[in-house]
Amino acid sequence: MNKNILVLAISAIGLFASCSKEVEDINYTPPVKIQFAEGGDSSIVNVPKATTSYPVKIDVTANGSIIRSVELYNADAKTGNRGSVISGTSQTFASPKNSYSTTYTVSGLTDNQAIKVVVTDTLSQVYEKNILIKITPAVVFSESVKMETVENYYGPYFATWLSGRVYMRNTQYASQVDFSLGDVVIAPATTKTPALVNPALRKENNLLTASGLQSTKYALTTITPAAYNAITKVNATPITSLADPTLDVVALQSGKVYLFKTANGRKGLINVTAVAAKTGTIEDVNGQWVPATSYSEVTLSTKTVLP
Repeated sequence: MNKNILVLAISAIGLFASCSKEVEDINYTPPVKIQFAEGGDSSIVNVPKATTSYPVKIDVTANGSIIRSVELYNADAKTGNRGSVISGTSQTFASPKNSYSTTYTVSGLTDNQAIKVVVTDTLSQVYEKNILIKITPAVVFSESVKMETVENYYGPYFATWLSGRVYMRNTQYASQVDFSLGDVVIAPATTKTPALVNPALRKENNLLTASGLQSTKYALTTITPAAYNAITKVNATPITSLADPTLDVVALQSGKVYLFKTANGRKGLINVTAVAAKTGTIEDVNGQWVPATSYSEVTLSTKTVLP
């Protein structure tokens, strides 16, 4: 027994000794290096508003004459994954090179765009590097979101930031809310209809409300969904050229595009793609939970010009 304990103790000492060894750094320098004139190590270039083209200067260097081919690909601006090869950019060298430089101009910029440089050496090893051209948007796009005219699952409050967020009234971000929804009676009708409602006037429209909400005005536009979809991030004119809205309440319809402007100067379009009838047990303004309450679930997106 004592012999076994001794062997275990010696083994443990050896284990701890091996664990205490310092990790050695291995500095690996690849035989092929891809560099861009701008972007630094991050390879991200930020371009100013209204920029629609950008020249990407590419320098490839190698340890010896081993560069066999260079190709440029479109890449996904979010994931960096390789897309289609860019026509006319592929170069294959009968005599391998030790360096290669080229400039490719990205034109028609309406959103962030990525380019992937792919280099193959004489041993068929492949080297890749991306550059991301980030535009400074004049128009901020939201994702497609679901909202409600009541507080059940999604909520009736929309804020433009973070690609569009929907909140209930207990949110700490009430000051960020740009517009709200509710079921209200709009004369000459006598029954409630889903509508855009001025957040600051929700109480006056017999709706649950929150403190700190700003005022927002609305208008129904003649812009079609197709025209809305055609608005790019680099051109705010289709929105800024519209006369400021003046209404506190506007009925909602699927397939329509609405204009809003907040008290703090945000002006944008709301594209309503669906309005679905729902029922549920919903809290009313008296704090009572009413079963079988009818309400609407609305699917929409926005394009907003920030002040």
